[in-house]
Amino acid sequence: MSRPSSPVRPRALRRGDRIAIVAPSGPVDRALVTKGARVLEDAGYRVVWGRHVFERRGHLAGTDRARLADLNRALRDPAIRAVVMARGGYGTMRLGQGVDWKAMKRDPKVFAGFSDATYLHALFAIKSGVRTLHGPNIQGFGERSRREAGRWLAWITDPRPDLARRTLRATKHLAGPRAIVRGRVWGGNLVLVHFAAMAGLLPALRGVILFLEEVNEAPYRVDSLLASLRQGGHLRGVRGVVLGGFTGCRPLRRGRELSLRDVLLDHLGPLGVPVLSGLPAGHGRRNAPFPLGARAVLDPRHRTLVFEEGLVS
Repeated sequence: MSRPSSPVRPRALRRGDRIAIVAPSGPVDRALVTKGARVLEDAGYRVVWGRHVFERRGHLAGTDRARLADLNRALRDPAIRAVVMARGGYGTMRLGQGVDWKAMKRDPKVFAGFSDATYLHALFAIKSGVRTLHGPNIQGFGERSRREAGRWLAWITDPRPDLARRTLRATKHLAGPRAIVRGRVWGGNLVLVHFAAMAGLLPALRGVILFLEEVNEAPYRVDSLLASLRQGGHLRGVRGVVLGGFTGCRPLRRGRELSLRDVLLDHLGPLGVPVLSGLPAGHGRRNAPFPLGARAVLDPRHRTLVFEEGLVS
């Protein structure tokens, strides 16, 4: 499936705008989510809670019907200017067929989240043609310091944030040439990218700078996920790859399993494109926000990803 060549930008938020908090994935920690919501309120926004945010059904934040209703209600409400995930976990895939992507296409608004949100990022890319924000969920604002809040707020309010906020620095040049490449950035959690591909809902990655991150998956599992994406042709034509945190992705049996680095090199090296690792995004200590669908420059020599465009208009 293909994406629009230039995904639509939602309107920039202004003080006083309404931001909906929804929980389409796992059950939330009430104290942390409430604390995280205060970050938005302190910045001058009006928080609108989904009706079922604090419900629980096993590993899910309530029934599929309830979680989907909250998400679609927010997407359809013209007074809501941003929809933010309360937390990740599991469950967005169960809602895929029922999401009102036409509502998002009619009235583009900011959608933000990471981890399990990757599946919804994919839907909004191919079904609605709208840029979305990869970054902390509301519970993340409550768990960590507010160091990323300034960046997050800049992306949703400024059509082109200052250069410092648009620049993300990686720690290593892992593989490939050192030539500068340009392209639109898309990606997210590796498992969810794989699931989206299996469901036929992965945005076309040709010409894209692909971002991937993961948590608590052993190298043999990362091996299988990347092998599936490669053999399915999904990585064909990517311009470059940037890897965020691969937190807790350690061998289960040391010495009898390939290292994560070996697995990444085996699958990403043959692509023949620049591959950087250690971007401060994902499940690690830092989770810097950035817009999916925006153009960026990947510079292997300086190990930077610099966005040329913003999220909002």
